[in-house]
Amino acid sequence: MDDRTPGYPRPNPSLSFWLQGTRNSPLLGHRTTPQLPAKSKVTIIGSGLSGVATAYFLLTGPNPPESVVILEAREASDGATGRNGGHCRPDCYRDYTHYKADFGTEQALKIIQNEMDTLELMAEIITKENIDCDFWRGFTYDVPMDGDAAAYLAASYAEFVADGGPVDGIVTPILDPAEARKTTRCPRATAAYRFPAASLWPYKLTAHLLNLCIEKHGLNLQTNTPVRKVVPNTLYEGGWSVETDRGTLQTDNVVYATNAFTATLLPEFQGHIWPFRGQCAAVIPPKAFSGAGMLTHTYGLAYGDYLIQRPKDGVIIFGGARRSMPVERLLGNTDDNGTYPEMTEALREALPQYFEGWEEEAMGEGLVHAWSGIMGYTSEGIPYVGELHDKPGAFICAGHHGHGMARIMTCARGLASVIQGGTWESTGLPECFRPTRERLSAPAQAVVHNIGKQDIVGQTK
Repeated sequence: MDDRTPGYPRPNPSLSFWLQGTRNSPLLGHRTTPQLPAKSKVTIIGSGLSGVATAYFLLTGPNPPESVVILEAREASDGATGRNGGHCRPDCYRDYTHYKADFGTEQALKIIQNEMDTLELMAEIITKENIDCDFWRGFTYDVPMDGDAAAYLAASYAEFVADGGPVDGIVTPILDPAEARKTTRCPRATAAYRFPAASLWPYKLTAHLLNLCIEKHGLNLQTNTPVRKVVPNTLYEGGWSVETDRGTLQTDNVVYATNAFTATLLPEFQGHIWPFRGQCAAVIPPKAFSGAGMLTHTYGLAYGDYLIQRPKDGVIIFGGARRSMPVERLLGNTDDNGTYPEMTEALREALPQYFEGWEEEAMGEGLVHAWSGIMGYTSEGIPYVGELHDKPGAFICAGHHGHGMARIMTCARGLASVIQGGTWESTGLPECFRPTRERLSAPAQAVVHNIGKQDIVGQTK
């Protein structure tokens, strides 16, 4: 593993399926003011879902700050948010055993509940703000494809139920392999678990919230403005000086929504938040998986693969293929400029093997586009959210472990409340998310091991 800091987001990144469809966006190159503001009440570093949602909840909540600035190193939301699988897929039981072992029963139950709360909040905000982002809400399958994976899920489910975790009307186990194969259309299935999930166009969600905050609430967005350093303010007591290539901004509060790149600005997170390179693809399905034959659920498949089928056009967004590459080439990797041919080929070959009746692809069908993205993995598999313990007025919402779509909305809402002086207890977030001194002083060697545990059936981003 490489202990160097992650540096900065790369210039000229690959273009995801989501970003291909938004080349007409007025947010490209957007700077609300030609010059960098001299000061701000709250400055947010990063314009992915973490930064945008935090700004939204600050500006639409009670007593909004008089000024909020978002600084983005590249274009708006073209980091992990603009490159993910479009999957909002709560963990309703799967990693309970892992969370319980690390954080205890109470916190483990809160982590699982928080993910369902996030799905509800996501749906609430999309409806409230009338956001056109292809939001679909339904169900997903976990589909293990060997005995070990089935045993892992069965054990976690059983322990979750034994500890009082809610499953009635939420999680439906399908433990008979024949029934699982028929229900999921996966001939290698050894079991299946059905539970709530959603899919959406992530960039359109953040773009809508950005435009709303800029036009109605005075948000100042500055794209292509990488932050090089944040130091205590020397001009007046308290606050922070945020140094960029375009000048320095003085701010009372700074929010690190920097995910994989956090340790560049906050060295204490080195070894606690790791960049991890992932890969996704857009697939045009054959006729058997189109029209009336479209998949009715999203999926977590085998070891670390995941997919949604978009209801508007039938395109399948398929990600994973991590077993085709040594983990050492993905962990610590910030290069999202291109793709690995081995991963692209693994994605190309996987769906005909996973699904029954995936006939030979005609010209124009099959994998049509692949791209990469950089996630922020943590040693414990959970994010860092809250005020930094030794930096008054400095806050973080980062390290979502490839699972941000199922976590960020509630984390951002809670963080906005804390920034405005609310108590942690009022946020409803798990206490283990806080960036405490104890978390940052703990050894971080387990990150590779945790990747293995959490990828046993599908990433959920």
